[in-house]
Amino acid sequence: MGVLLRVLGLQALAVLVGTMPARTARVLTLVMLVGANLFPLVALLTGAWGAGDVLVTYWLENVAVGIWQVVKLLTAQGTDVVAGSGAGQALTDPRTVTAHVNGRPVQLAGSVARVFVAGFFVVHYGLFTVVHGVFTFVLAHRSGISGSVRSFTLVFLVLFLSHGLSTAIHWFARGERRANGLMATMKQPYGRIFVLHLAVIGSFFLVMGPLSTDGSVSLVPGSPLDTAAAGPSVLPGILLIALKTALDAGLHLRAHRQDPVSAPAPVAAMTPPSAT
Repeated sequence: MGVLLRVLGLQALAVLVGTMPARTARVLTLVMLVGANLFPLVALLTGAWGAGDVLVTYWLENVAVGIWQVVKLLTAQGTDVVAGSGAGQALTDPRTVTAHVNGRPVQLAGSVARVFVAGFFVVHYGLFTVVHGVFTFVLAHRSGISGSVRSFTLVFLVLFLSHGLSTAIHWFARGERRANGLMATMKQPYGRIFVLHLAVIGSFFLVMGPLSTDGSVSLVPGSPLDTAAAGPSVLPGILLIALKTALDAGLHLRAHRQDPVSAPAPVAAMTPPSAT
């Protein structure tokens, strides 16, 4: 996996921040996260974007998260505890990994297991992202999309870089990849996405109101947001960004509240299986 890390430029960065205190690492990545979330806010305040563009941005972030999650799956070295047992098998090359297919144990090389699970994740997460994207773009189109391809490309690169730096700091430099097995790693993005986007989409309808007969979305009548001075969707977009950023920050701090560097290595799990 060293070649993959060097190509992504993560190996050198991981070495650079490897001695960073855990609190400093959390604060640094939190600042990057908040900064990335402020990009849509700038576009709203300058009049370039509306609430529909914010929804598209959050869907693009799903894509960025998925790409980095594949990197995590290909480099995970932690243990997965099999249900009903008290120990897991470490995923460290060239040791074998025990997978259970239809209740039967199957021995796989660690690298093969990583590639297999990563491929499954790409298909499963990809389908989820496509379906969610259709729903998101329908809502965004009905509320109005004013952003250009260039602006969406730029915001995607900002989000991609933000999540990439967070991956380099926490996953590689802080050693989270040694504390997470394949199955736990594969499940990581789903909980965050469900919580964030249910909240965002739910608040979208509460703020913007129901669909009108012509398929457009309008502000709730009598709402303090229903003002001509504020524009048709600037304030709703600001509320969406504030809600998403607050939830994102809370989930980020919760996910990185432990310090894997100081945690003892699972010695028993690192022992290769004996030949039978």
